[in-house]
Amino acid sequence: MADLITLESSALPENSRVATFRGVEGISRPYEFEVMVVVEEADGEEIDLADGIGGKARLVIDRADDKLPPFIIAGILGSLEHLHSFGGRSLVRAVIVPRLWTLGLSRHSRNFTKKSVPEIIQAILEDNGFTSDDFEIRLSGYGKEEHVCQYHESDLAFISRWMERDGIYYYFEHSENGEKLIICDTEGYPAEPLGAPVRYFPQTGMDRSAGPSFRTFRARHTSLPAVVKLKDYDYAKPNLDVSGQANVSQHGTAEVTVYGARFFSPSDGKRLAQIRAEEMLAREVVFRATGTRSHLRSGHTFELDEHPKPSFNKKFLAIEVHHYGNQAAGHTQWKELMELDHEEVYFVEVDAIPADVQFRPECRTPWPRIFGAENGIVDGSADSEYAQIDDQGRYLVKFKYDESNLKQGNASTYVRMMQPHGGGIEGFHFPLRKGTEVVFTFLGGDPDRPVITGVVPNALTPSPVTSGNHTKNVIQTGGRNRLELEDLAGQQRITLSTPYSNSYVRMGSPNEEHELIVKTDDNTLLHAGKDYDQTVGMNGGGSWTVDVCDHWKSTIGGGMVLGVGVSVGDDPADGCIKIVANSHINVQTLGGKYQLDVDTGNWITNVPAGSMTTTTKGDYTVTVTSNNTKFDTTGKTEILSKGLVKVESSGSTMDLLSKGNMTMKSSSGNVVIDATAGRMDVTAKSEILIKAPKVETKSTSEIHEILGQEMTVKGSQFETYIGIKNENVLGLKMEGLVGGKIEGILAAEIRFGATLSLVDRVAEFELKKGKIVKKEAELGSVSITLIQQSVTITQVGIFMLA
Repeated sequence: MADLITLESSALPENSRVATFRGVEGISRPYEFEVMVVVEEADGEEIDLADGIGGKARLVIDRADDKLPPFIIAGILGSLEHLHSFGGRSLVRAVIVPRLWTLGLSRHSRNFTKKSVPEIIQAILEDNGFTSDDFEIRLSGYGKEEHVCQYHESDLAFISRWMERDGIYYYFEHSENGEKLIICDTEGYPAEPLGAPVRYFPQTGMDRSAGPSFRTFRARHTSLPAVVKLKDYDYAKPNLDVSGQANVSQHGTAEVTVYGARFFSPSDGKRLAQIRAEEMLAREVVFRATGTRSHLRSGHTFELDEHPKPSFNKKFLAIEVHHYGNQAAGHTQWKELMELDHEEVYFVEVDAIPADVQFRPECRTPWPRIFGAENGIVDGSADSEYAQIDDQGRYLVKFKYDESNLKQGNASTYVRMMQPHGGGIEGFHFPLRKGTEVVFTFLGGDPDRPVITGVVPNALTPSPVTSGNHTKNVIQTGGRNRLELEDLAGQQRITLSTPYSNSYVRMGSPNEEHELIVKTDDNTLLHAGKDYDQTVGMNGGGSWTVDVCDHWKSTIGGGMVLGVGVSVGDDPADGCIKIVANSHINVQTLGGKYQLDVDTGNWITNVPAGSMTTTTKGDYTVTVTSNNTKFDTTGKTEILSKGLVKVESSGSTMDLLSKGNMTMKSSSGNVVIDATAGRMDVTAKSEILIKAPKVETKSTSEIHEILGQEMTVKGSQFETYIGIKNENVLGLKMEGLVGGKIEGILAAEIRFGATLSLVDRVAEFELKKGKIVKKEAELGSVSITLIQQSVTITQVGIFMLA
């Protein structure tokens, strides 16, 4: 007679027989069947159980006389255990599990970016060798997740916790070819393969007349909370109310509130809250059935019939099923080792919920928590010497624990960096370049919420402070911009520098004999919106030195005052420059020219108590283009020149005025007064005195002599050269003291319109080489008219014209 229960596996001999089995399967959990197998062994022959691990196996329950299809449990051998040997036979415990169970043997840490949950599940299954014949995903409508982390956990735990979070469940379909994993999230539950209702027939004792049926069917009601509320936070939208809630039971009073359920929009919050509510409602009423009905599987529905409570006669979803098999009647010696639970050949215990209730798996798989820190490397899509950040200042990174081969910024989403200061417009951020080692912490310990909390040095990116400069505090950027604070006792110094144009600011301990240095090899601009004050020498005297190689230009919108050795008092008027010195002001130019321009207004130089000296080796020119020049002094004015002195008025008159004496003296040369284009007047209130060894008066036209009270001409020789006309108009008295000879060379006419008186004695009076046209001469009253070429008057002594 063939066995009712058989195990098919290449790992065991064909003559192996199933003694007992028990197994459990549930929605969203790998099933496990423990099968006790009796193996016949030939003398000296041993079974190598190790070779059978992982091999395919099928546990089959087949009643040949009931015309029902075989009840198959397919899977692989998860373990084989030799329990006992006696009389040429061995008892082996074989454990059948699905291939999905092997995912629990793994342990991985890796990141998935911009993938949906179904895509992640599929990637995990395919990485473990699953093909489309091994699984089916019946999911839709799932968005991309920015960053999902698998952290020190098995592949099974990783996908299980994500499926539990999103209300995704799975079950298995079994066939002669093996098991198939079905992943779904809706109420479309498949029916059990027989398709016939399960009869309810309570039995007592050993009554077996009812056949395959349920002997017991009970219901357990559980209290539930009234509402579930979820709340989270999206830093990209900090003012958004990221929350959701859903009602659970109208009879409940408790409230479930969870923060950090990992969602970032109100719609996701509402969806997840509804899933949590459905998770609780799926366990509000749970039915427990026991009996001998086979072909019942978790994830499949069955219909109850003939129950005395009409409300129980409906469809149910099996959520967990315990199977028991026993055909060990001929193996009483193994009874204690087999741990038999039931005497029936097949017995089943079923936990079920009404089929019209949406099933959601319980969140049983723990979410990993990282309560320490992890390290990683700043990554980027390009090989750039600059930081590669997004518009929120976040970084792409590569976690050290991440075993994936993703590179070029694909190993993570953008990660924020913790900063020591921030706010609406405030911030403190030193950009990190690709290759920098960083340390992460995780908000709430959630591996999906990393934050860069700091940078750690390594051999490739060393610290700027080591044993060689341990007294310094250094901030240095990738471009070598540097802030250095030296703390060595007695040498405290702060240096702020940039390599561009060798620019730096240094203050503190002397360097280059200065305690404060501002330097650059290029241009410098200092801009003050209001006051700019500089103080030099307040600690006991000091100097201010300014060296300008090329040009120095200063533009002052108001006034300027400069005090040297003296307080300058109030501010100057707008547009004014005031320079006050307690001692000397020395302006010197060694080459080129010194130019002071006054476009409009006056130029005043005031020396109230001292002298003013101007010295030049070249020409000294004062040009007044449209107005007057005035020298005003209470003392003596001297113009001294070793060369030519020239005073010229080109367009108007020239006046030389003196309230006292005026002397024109040439000690070694001539004095020339030239009025070529006009008239020259010499007027004296008292006397006009001309002293010279020789005096010559020349006129190309006329000479008029106007006599005042007295006129004296003294000299060893006096010559008058007369041109066309010479007129001498004599006033009251004219005296000529002659020590020699007076000659008058005439080109025209001389008229004496007065009286010629001879005083003292007359030695000689002679007219030569001329012709007297008319002569009237009397002692004391003489009138002479001379015409022709020349007249010579020779007189020894004094003559007077009165």
